[in-house]
Amino acid sequence: MRALDRKMWRDLWQLRGQAIAIILVIASGVATFVMFVTTNESLQLTRASYYRDYRFADVFVTMKRAPEQLRVRLAAIPGVDRVDTRVVVPVNVDLAGFPEPVSGLITSVPDSGEPLLNKLFMMEGRNVEEGRDDEVVVSEAFAKAHGFHPGDRLEVIIKGRRKALTIVGTAASPEYIHQLRRVACFRL
Repeated sequence: MRALDRKMWRDLWQLRGQAIAIILVIASGVATFVMFVTTNESLQLTRASYYRDYRFADVFVTMKRAPEQLRVRLAAIPGVDRVDTRVVVPVNVDLAGFPEPVSGLITSVPDSGEPLLNKLFMMEGRNVEEGRDDEVVVSEAFAKAHGFHPGDRLEVIIKGRRKALTIVGTAASPEYIHQLRRVACFRL
């Protein structure tokens, strides 16, 4: 062993506390990076499988009116796998403790069976029964925020007419992840 090598080992031994600290900082940085990459991949895989399993639509189109024949024509387009049409209506929800009605959306469900796209993930209760127009499934976040459970009644105003609905379940939907209305914020 050469003299310079012995000197290097001796100096390293004298700085062993600092060397160990440097090694630990590098190791924790590498571990944090590996953890971040693994968590990111896991979240992306979970999102992709949730969207696949609950048939999240790739494209949404909003129209005032569309004949049923349009659904058939859209389904015939090459590359289109499924087309699902429904009615989405803004409503005012009459909730105790709020001076103004709360804005909401009611989305229609098929007369029978599950929707082709944007399947609901039922959290509590059941889905709307066939032929019932007085039942509703509400978002889990809305139900938790207002203390609603299956069996509770909800008063809504649809196109100017009051309607009493019975909550039969709570659910999550891939299409309504963000459930807040956009508002302008100003800083003075």
